[in-house]
Amino acid sequence: MPDPPDRHRRRRHPRHRYRAQAHESAHANSDDPPADIPDHPLIPRGQAVLITRQAELLELIDHARSLGSFAYDSEFIGELSYLPRLCLVQVCTTRRIALIDPLAQIDLRPFWELVADPAVEKIVHAGEQDLEPVVRVLHRPAANIFDTQIAAGFASLAYPVALSRLVRELLGAHLGKGFTFTHWDQRPLTAVQMRYAADDVRYLPALRAELGRRLDAIGHARWASAECELRCDVRLFAFDPDRAMLKVRGVGSLGPNQLGAFRELFIWRDQAARAHDLPPRTLIKDEVLLDLARSNVKSVQDLAKIRGLPRPVEQADGPAIVAAIARGQAAPIRGTRQQETPEDAASHRFRADALWALVQAICLGRGIDPALVTSRQEVALAYLNRVDGHFAPDCPLMQGWRREAVGDALDRLLAGQGSVHLQWQGDALRAQIFV
Repeated sequence: MPDPPDRHRRRRHPRHRYRAQAHESAHANSDDPPADIPDHPLIPRGQAVLITRQAELLELIDHARSLGSFAYDSEFIGELSYLPRLCLVQVCTTRRIALIDPLAQIDLRPFWELVADPAVEKIVHAGEQDLEPVVRVLHRPAANIFDTQIAAGFASLAYPVALSRLVRELLGAHLGKGFTFTHWDQRPLTAVQMRYAADDVRYLPALRAELGRRLDAIGHARWASAECELRCDVRLFAFDPDRAMLKVRGVGSLGPNQLGAFRELFIWRDQAARAHDLPPRTLIKDEVLLDLARSNVKSVQDLAKIRGLPRPVEQADGPAIVAAIARGQAAPIRGTRQQETPEDAASHRFRADALWALVQAICLGRGIDPALVTSRQEVALAYLNRVDGHFAPDCPLMQGWRREAVGDALDRLLAGQGSVHLQWQGDALRAQIFV
């Protein structure tokens, strides 16, 4: 693959401009007093310590291991490179907070080994991105993860839920304005950046304790643990074109030859983005990739007709793009029943709506946010693919904890073998299933 033109390197994602604006705006209010920290035995009150030397990191790891549990978060800049650049790792135990500086030439492998150690619990909030380096560096999954966002969804709380909202509701504390879009790669970090970075992990041990208590009371601790374990699966962090491309808006309108072309273009874009060290969508936007798949491009000259295709990309990679389209058109992808919509008729849509309402009622009546369990589209497709009056064994609703929580009951109800009793008790919906 040809070396990328210099113009690729000078391109900047609009999100980076937003990051700069957010950085300036947040620091303009840097004189605002920090929020009060509640007096709680699991919430450390001290300032965060910056870790810039290997010996300091190893001592922190020993400290966390000795306690058997710690919380962590990480800050990335993802709009400038193929792999998000790790700029900061925040660690919190019930006794102290530390900020690890990955830009200080520290070897983080011992820390990722700790995250992969099943003997030590790690507490995160919406931690999918925080787990990815473990898989990339160690080629094995993180272990013993407690995700407070997932746990909340099993404890009669909304999913997904922002950390600030969860902290306010469960602990009575107020987080300041978030610093997600600040220049985490600039050094030195400002005092405001360090304060907000510390607050992102400060409350996680206390949240874990409160959510654990609620999960035990409602009987959902095992299901929450199972879902956290599923989110650590190494396959989720690998590039899977067949899974990822179906998430692109508009791909469902492609015919078999176009879908084949789109798949090859999707794979090529990922390879090219890695070579150019750019995020794939920064190299070529999804909508441009769709236009290429729909087009009748046969030569590099034809690419000039594609609106939105960056000319540096066309010049550097034009032959590869044309070849990808040709390969894909020669290998058409027929739509499967899983890709078809079951709602071509009004009656199909009505039944899908009714079934989705039933699933939501069962989930909410059991104190689980439906978004954790399934989606309307998945439920409709599962109904379409029922075999002999029952869900197919590979249906997501019939796997693991989802089968226990919802799938088995729903399957029996659809077979006419039971009923659901809904009742509003106190301030919550309760569901009883009779089969």
